[in-house]
Amino acid sequence: MFTNKTPTIPNAPNSIASLEKISIGGVEQWLLLRGHDQSKPIILWVHGGPGGAQIGFISRYITELEKDFLVVNYDQRGSGLSFSKKTPKESMTIDQMVDDLIEITGKLCARFHKDKVYLLGHSWGTILSYLAIERRPELFHGYFAVSQVVNMSENERISYEYTLRKAKEIGNEKAYAQLEKLGSPPWKTLNSDRIHNKWLQKFGAGLVHTGNFAGTIIKSVMKSPEYRMIDLIKWIRGQIYSMNIFKEELENLDFFQSSKSIQVPIVICGGRHDFTAPSELAEAFFNQLQAPYKKWVWFEQSAHTLILEEKDAFVQLVKETVNEWSSTK
Repeated sequence: MFTNKTPTIPNAPNSIASLEKISIGGVEQWLLLRGHDQSKPIILWVHGGPGGAQIGFISRYITELEKDFLVVNYDQRGSGLSFSKKTPKESMTIDQMVDDLIEITGKLCARFHKDKVYLLGHSWGTILSYLAIERRPELFHGYFAVSQVVNMSENERISYEYTLRKAKEIGNEKAYAQLEKLGSPPWKTLNSDRIHNKWLQKFGAGLVHTGNFAGTIIKSVMKSPEYRMIDLIKWIRGQIYSMNIFKEELENLDFFQSSKSIQVPIVICGGRHDFTAPSELAEAFFNQLQAPYKKWVWFEQSAHTLILEEKDAFVQLVKETVNEWSSTK
């Protein structure tokens, strides 16, 4: 019988390599915990989306982090391994997702005898992470924001205008015609988003700057011991479900108006070619933000998913920054 599992970490007597299902906010959710030494500091990784669960493919990208940290990933309610028809639809709110993140953080601190964790959010995950830090700053050593989302309406406007302009510049008549027919966002259907994102990716400004992100990730998920074949279906269904259910709530998101300061050290990383969550918005937000420590880092060869596109540089940044933070305590 096929079961969900994660490979052990060899030659590390105090290691942890565990795939677990626990109750969070009254809903069963799955966690992946991996580290060479479970006494090391915890990094809690909050995936993108909505619904972009990553337990099924993330292991190959975190092996170096596992040497210095206990890295925890979780498939959020309504996504990936945690996708279930039993999850109350009314619980699928940003507020509840933030509560889930905080509850997971508390459980990790209690289990591994820590006062705080490091938080790493990507895209949609930066929304949840930032709100959790505002709500419970005492739980977090610091925050790595990757492709920080600030204002969804502005995100879509800038992204659409860039894609339309790019299509005209390079003379791609098919792209220009399809995009012009869509009209300016907000769009009412995910199919409109799909058409826009198809051309955004074609122009090297979508999920990745180069390569085939979807193909690479799907292959990784299919080969993953953490996911079974049925989980691949759940993974896809969870993305569609989550994107639909959060669409309206996201349209009203605006950190420019609601947030001016945080009490936790922050590093914001931007992909130079990212027009999924345009880095110019994140940089403008960074410039107005008050924090005990803040740093902006460009990743020159990346679009939206710099964690995967420039993995080695990102891992080095995390390690060096945590060492810097630790030495100043």
